Amino acid sequence: MEHKNQPLEEQIKEEQMQEEMNETAEAADTAEAADTAADAAEPDEAEMPPEEALATLSAAYAKLEAEKQALDNQLLRLQADFDNFRRRTRAEKEEWNQNLTAGFCGELLPVIDNFGRALLALKASGADESHLQGVEMIARQLGELLIGKGVERIATVGEPFDPKWHEAIGQTPVTDEAQVGMVTEEIQAGYKLGGKLLRVAMVHVGAKQ
Repeated sequence: MEHKNQPLEEQIKEEQMQEEMNETAEAADTAEAADTAADAAEPDEAEMPPEEALATLSAAYAKLEAEKQALDNQLLRLQADFDNFRRRTRAEKEEWNQNLTAGFCGELLPVIDNFGRALLALKASGADESHLQGVEMIARQLGELLIGKGVERIATVGEPFDPKWHEAIGQTPVTDEAQVGMVTEEIQAGYKLGGKLLRVAMVHVGAKQ
């Protein structure tokens, strides 16, 4: 009878031993999981000291300030370049307009001269007053057109001779010392546009006898 029950007892013991081993393994797994969770809960690195954190923030702030200053300087340079470009463009445009006006008015000056000669001829021939008035009106309109464009007639008689605006084509003997070097007669009118010479004035200049 005992011989028959022996394998059953061994089987029970084996089952008990297996259960104990399983329980041991589960306990080990639980302990390992707990250790892993504890390790995960701890920071990888020690907490940064306040002084070191403040130094890091200060360095980052200084870097941002430097970058901001560089951008501000770049913006100021761009603004200055744009202002210079705008002034240069405006000056070039004004110069172009002045040159265009100077060319147009320069071509108109001979026409004005011819009207002046026509007036003198009409007056010398005793022409009808209505004819004189008509020619004078046209000459006056042409003169007003020049004035409207900014053209000025160069002052001559009674002014000191200035080679910039005057061309001496003759001399007038004078006894008054104060008249020496002064313009005594205008032969052909001169004109200027601002500081730009359109046509030099041809004149006679006083000289000692």
